[in-house]
Amino acid sequence: MTRYHPETDFPEAWKILKPFMLSDDALVTIRNSMTRELLNGLGKDTHSRSSIPSWLSYVQQLPSGDERGRFLALEMWPSNCRIMLVKFSSENDIYMSSKCVIIPHTIAASRGTILFNFLAQNIALFVKAKKVEKDNLPMGIAFAFDLNQLSLDVGILIRWTQGYGAQSAIGKNVVQLLRNALDEFKDIKINLNSIVNISTGSLMALAWSCPDCRIGLMVGLVTNAAYVEHVDACERFEEDTKRPLMIVNTDWGNFGSNGHLDFVRTEFDKIIDEQSNNPGMKYYEKCISALNLGELVRLIVVRLIDMGVIFKGASMQSLRIRWKMEMKSILAIESDPPNVYIQAQKVMDKFGIHNCSERDLATLRFICKIVGIRSAKLVAAGLACLINRMSYPRISIAVEGGVYRLYPTYQENLYKYTLMLTDPHNKFEIIASDDSPGVGAALVAGLALSSK
Repeated sequence: MTRYHPETDFPEAWKILKPFMLSDDALVTIRNSMTRELLNGLGKDTHSRSSIPSWLSYVQQLPSGDERGRFLALEMWPSNCRIMLVKFSSENDIYMSSKCVIIPHTIAASRGTILFNFLAQNIALFVKAKKVEKDNLPMGIAFAFDLNQLSLDVGILIRWTQGYGAQSAIGKNVVQLLRNALDEFKDIKINLNSIVNISTGSLMALAWSCPDCRIGLMVGLVTNAAYVEHVDACERFEEDTKRPLMIVNTDWGNFGSNGHLDFVRTEFDKIIDEQSNNPGMKYYEKCISALNLGELVRLIVVRLIDMGVIFKGASMQSLRIRWKMEMKSILAIESDPPNVYIQAQKVMDKFGIHNCSERDLATLRFICKIVGIRSAKLVAAGLACLINRMSYPRISIAVEGGVYRLYPTYQENLYKYTLMLTDPHNKFEIIASDDSPGVGAALVAGLALSSK
């Protein structure tokens, strides 16, 4: 097997990918810009013009580890939902029973009442199957979509992701929409009392067994992070409270909309933005998340084929289809050992491109590698912003999402660049969360009940 040197062995690809190779100085600039935008999001007078809105979660208690009892949770993701019954029985002992429900496209694209009736019907079936339909158990929602939280049980839907219709739900309280749907089922009793975003759920879930957890990070179909802030810094929080902390949902995916990423956004990033269902928004997320990484790789490969550089004479019919290159293809390409391209060829076979040269497959893998490293570097800039902001001597970070979990070398690169960008006095550990965000939502529901 040949050992390739990208700059000399595939110079055309190197030239195209050079703008993706972010320098250390560029990362420091991005980290510092994110810090300023984070603080603007917290401010009363600056919030409306910040690209990091820093939404308040209204979660002011971290779990002690002594919580006990049974709670319900609903995780809502872009493609499915999970209904959960969680039992906290003793230290580090969580019993969880769950049901995953795929949300049909016809339901997701329909009116809001149809979507929430579908969710309520499945929750009703679940609690009956678990024989807790009369127990009025506390229930929390872990929500993966953009949310403006006004209290623990008031979360205003800002927007759906691609594939969702339900426009009538935008601008309304998600908790109340689900309560209304559940009210139609007279034979069940559920105390739906809270909603958190996915990152807050991950933070709370890990904090139950790991008391120094202070960040919940999401790197998958979307990216987001929640962290623990001093309540005094939350200028938009107007309630009297004796609790010193507040979990903040950064909603950092929209970072860059104020121009802070213009100096690193490539022509391919701009094409993705133009072709997306939300042009002019989510610049940071579009450089990081699973859906967009695959499309970036596809666009670069198509460009090189059009230049006559790789896969000469290959059929382009399948590769020219937008969004056709899925994240699972990138994961497969990157999973081969060094200088081995078995999985890479299998991926290209699916695109109708057979018997590829080793050099072409090495170029393909190099493209995936550079796009993946840039994603990890950008997330690292955000993580370092939060770690330095909190300035704890030591913290744990709960991470959820397929990009982090499944992408070879992503964990290593994320740690490496976060360490480089973080104050050396602030130690941290990044932990792939074993307990889902729904466990955290269940904890929040229980804490909300006990605090009343």
